[in-house]
Amino acid sequence: MQSASRSTIVLALAAAGALTLSACGGGGGTKNQAASAAAVAAPADSGSLTLLYQSSGNKTEPMDEVIAAFEKKYPDIKVKAEYLPIGTSYADSLRTRLRGGNQPDVFYAAPGGGGLTSLLNLADAGLTADLAKQSWTKGVVDTNARELFYQDGGLWGVPFDRVVVAQVYNTTALKNSGIEIPRTMDELLAACKKVNSQGKSLLSLAGANAENSGLFASALAANYVLADQPKFNSERAQGKTTFAGSKGWQNTTQAIVDMKKAGCFQKGAEAADIPQAAPALAQGKALSFVIPTGALSALRGIEPSLQLEAHPLPGVTAEGTNIYSSQSDALAISTKGAKNGAATTFLQYVATGGGEVYAKATGNLPLKGMLDDPALSGLSGILADEKHNYPMINLPWPNPEVYNDLGKGVQGLLTGQQSPADVLKSMDGAWQQK
Repeated sequence: MQSASRSTIVLALAAAGALTLSACGGGGGTKNQAASAAAVAAPADSGSLTLLYQSSGNKTEPMDEVIAAFEKKYPDIKVKAEYLPIGTSYADSLRTRLRGGNQPDVFYAAPGGGGLTSLLNLADAGLTADLAKQSWTKGVVDTNARELFYQDGGLWGVPFDRVVVAQVYNTTALKNSGIEIPRTMDELLAACKKVNSQGKSLLSLAGANAENSGLFASALAANYVLADQPKFNSERAQGKTTFAGSKGWQNTTQAIVDMKKAGCFQKGAEAADIPQAAPALAQGKALSFVIPTGALSALRGIEPSLQLEAHPLPGVTAEGTNIYSSQSDALAISTKGAKNGAATTFLQYVATGGGEVYAKATGNLPLKGMLDDPALSGLSGILADEKHNYPMINLPWPNPEVYNDLGKGVQGLLTGQQSPADVLKSMDGAWQQK
């Protein structure tokens, strides 16, 4: 697997919410600090701004394409971008600079809470500027994602693309298997057994990678948890429920055990990382891989002739199937940048149309509409139905360890070293960490 392809897939996973793992802990500060943060200046047509962003690891940074398009539209504004490695390097440097005298005007942040780069933690610490009074922000944030961007009446950043998590199939391998796309969990388990008898697996899973295994379990939770308990996160935050006491989470973790017994995963899934799991799909040894659709281009980079098609991971019933369509990348303005109208113009550009440039460069979806990619046609119906679209379930979690324990718990379920009850108890314990 080419290194560029691997980094693109890893970045896509991070964009889907696994970034909270690399954020290494919650933020400091208080909501009183957030309430005192400065509101941003009105958009300006000239000037300059500095941008701090996490690197994709690729030769050409997708954000550079956005900057080029922005500077073409606003020739009197210049953007100076700086890229830092994704993970703790970016998070630690961002926090240090926002608290010091070398603040960037604009910076990348993750929606929600739970990490050092999370918008709401940065807002709590008084490190972001309030965008709520900007008229152009109206309607930018999806209704079901407001809790990830708004707090105490303030808007602390804006999204610029959507990350969709789907079951991505190798079309050729699918046709050769003789099975139809499963629309229910029972159909999926039956398909697993049939494909397993052919010496292949229905699903590829990077069980040793907490990000990918956590993403897979989260995708199941969209059907088992959110279908019946759509306000699980707020109820968990209020102490009205727990992971261990949630029937939906019990069914989510049990489903992984059932899928293992049905032979759904490739041999050695518990020890596989991305460099093993992704080629299994590209080579047809596994029929599908649950990943963000932004990773499609990376998979094609492994095998240029690869034909792919994305579908929702099925629920208990076809009618009860949900999908994650998350506004999972954001830009924010620092307290220094709040005085810079050029910084406001840049955020307005990426949030009201310019983000389409980024979506095309990464394979994520724009805030509105779809990309012209035949592989995504199987998602058009469910993505148009708001009742079955949710942000990633882990985005509002209070710290990254809850998601980390979920990901590690999947590996424990695959090896038999943990039971569903063990995994959920561990997640409840992590929820209490500060």
